[in-house]
Amino acid sequence: MLIDSHCHLNSDELRADADALVRRAAESGVGRMLVVGCNLENSREAVAMAHRFQENGVFAAVGVHPHEAARFSGGLPDPMLELVSDERVVAIGETGLDYYYDHSPRGVQRDVFAMHLDWAVRSKKPLVLHVRDAMDDVLSMLNGLEAERRSGLKLLFHCYSGGLEYLDAVLELGAWCALGGAVTWDRNDRLREVAARIPEDRLLFETDCPWMAPKPFRGRPNEPSYVRLVYETVAAVRGVEPAALAARIERNADAFFGWGASCV
Repeated sequence: MLIDSHCHLNSDELRADADALVRRAAESGVGRMLVVGCNLENSREAVAMAHRFQENGVFAAVGVHPHEAARFSGGLPDPMLELVSDERVVAIGETGLDYYYDHSPRGVQRDVFAMHLDWAVRSKKPLVLHVRDAMDDVLSMLNGLEAERRSGLKLLFHCYSGGLEYLDAVLELGAWCALGGAVTWDRNDRLREVAARIPEDRLLFETDCPWMAPKPFRGRPNEPSYVRLVYETVAAVRGVEPAALAARIERNADAFFGWGASCV
């Protein structure tokens, strides 16, 4: 079974074709997909898709993307907090800090990220992190949590972009790292070096579709079926058989999300 641990079938670019995309993913061997929310409206849509495509192994994450943080500076609304109790919701996110685009003021981003940290601790749900050009502040906030609160918190750095510079610090937190289509790009030797260094039990794969399409589809809309190319590239980098890597990633995803066969 292949895993797409982060996709946006609920995006404007993909929602109209969701049925076909899910079908193609199944035909390519993708047995689990996580549809990720970025605000209240499309978090609701992520949950609806998780129910709609339950037989295809689709689950949901709900949360506020840092780009949307300014809309939620007054607090996370009750309807969003209530979504986490749905049986198809296996994670909170994506949340974090994005200092590359700065679509929301940095102070507001940090406040809303802190709300998600508290939410994840209280709900005992894993947290999916979006971090861009903000690793120092994210690590500071995570390391600033009281040891008791941090001990049970599962963290996934989606589309990990911290390079070797931050990898040890991320791993010391007990976090997982997810790699996407960028690892296949011709000029991304540094990310392939990271792919070779992440411990096998902390590694996940994703598409982040409709963005970040792998070679040879770069520049076109991404989709869950393309995650196979990420598997193939990383298997070659790590010098392992693709089937063995797929089995390892399946176990990792089950351990992180708790969405094993009994959940389908």
